[in-house]
Amino acid sequence: MIGRMAALDFSQVITTSDENDMIDAIALGLNMLGEELNSNVVERSKLDTVNRKLEKFAYTTAHDLKSPLNAISGLINLIEFSNESGQAEEVKEYIGLLKATTEKMKGLVHGILEYSKTDADHIEKNELDLNIVLKEVIEVDQLTSVADIKIVGALPTVVFNRSALEQVIRNLLNNAVKHATEEICQIVIRSRDKGDCYQLSVTDNGPGIAPQYHEKIFELFHTGEHDAIADSHGIGLATVKNILESFGERVWVESTIGKGATFYFTLRKRS
Repeated sequence: MIGRMAALDFSQVITTSDENDMIDAIALGLNMLGEELNSNVVERSKLDTVNRKLEKFAYTTAHDLKSPLNAISGLINLIEFSNESGQAEEVKEYIGLLKATTEKMKGLVHGILEYSKTDADHIEKNELDLNIVLKEVIEVDQLTSVADIKIVGALPTVVFNRSALEQVIRNLLNNAVKHATEEICQIVIRSRDKGDCYQLSVTDNGPGIAPQYHEKIFELFHTGEHDAIADSHGIGLATVKNILESFGERVWVESTIGKGATFYFTLRKRS
């Protein structure tokens, strides 16, 4: 039993007799020690799980806030330039955009915090028009200034957590922009009704991804050959995969070198 406890196996229990002799006392003491050690190991395991979740939350939150913060920084620069040039109307316009972006960012922070506190089975879900969610992400991150984004057909209304869905869309769009190699980053978004779910796709005109990396790119901190120049840390796609799989959805990529990439993900229909 002592050997098993040393190997963190606390399943064995010594049977005691009715004699209450020294052997019974030792056996009882070992049984009690085994129970206490098992309890401590369980608590340590829970603590490790919480710590891993907090670490992942810190990485993903910092990553997802980077784009709107860059947008705010850009607006401040425009305000400074317009103010020095005496362009009062432009200053007012940029201040309005800055206020709107800041308010949306506050909503983003609140949503991420709420999402992090609950599991997928109990998290709040609402009917969301994907067209509206996509538009707001594009506006907050000011993606129209760095990419030509086209939507083919109408996007559906789904039942999902808003913050989680924004994180998925934000990371997929910014991933396309980050890895763009052409002069103009082109992104095409489509939706297909697959019966029991909607299949969304985000296609870019980037460098493409070799088949051997189609699974690895979704791993946390995985970096590919183009990531060094793209300031990438392998967090965005790992976040997408983690969110979608926690809701029972799928995400995958189809790509060949030199022909861009298409990221697919599913959103199940719910009555």
